[in-house]
Amino acid sequence: MTTSKQITGILVLVTAIGALLLAGPAAASSKPAGMTKAEYRALMLRSQALNEKYGGGQGMTRPEYRALMLRSTGLNKKYHLGAFALSRPAIVASDDGFAWSAFVIGAAASLGLVLVAGGAVAGGRYGRTVLRARSS
Repeated sequence: MTTSKQITGILVLVTAIGALLLAGPAAASSKPAGMTKAEYRALMLRSQALNEKYGGGQGMTRPEYRALMLRSTGLNKKYHLGAFALSRPAIVASDDGFAWSAFVIGAAASLGLVLVAGGAVAGGRYGRTVLRARSS
């Protein structure tokens, strides 16, 4: 792909996403196309009846809300989240004054970055060529 085709593709993608984001709220609030006023009213009445029958569109009752809050507090306490969070332990240097755990984490991250970059370079260089068997 040439650079101009890549830029065109990116612009098309950004334009499509922008159009979907701008048209989304407007499309959601209007009635479906091709539906008469009577059909739309019947659909709304049916939806309202189903919501009343099955409890859709209602909030939680006081006991349900209290149970949710108690459960959330209990889970926060169990897993040390929110107000119950423990202070994170600092990286402690060993006796020789060097933080080996930080070194190992940094080395692993650096190795991963080198492998990803090498794969991208190799894929870009050899990814578009057709491999052919040698005939000698």
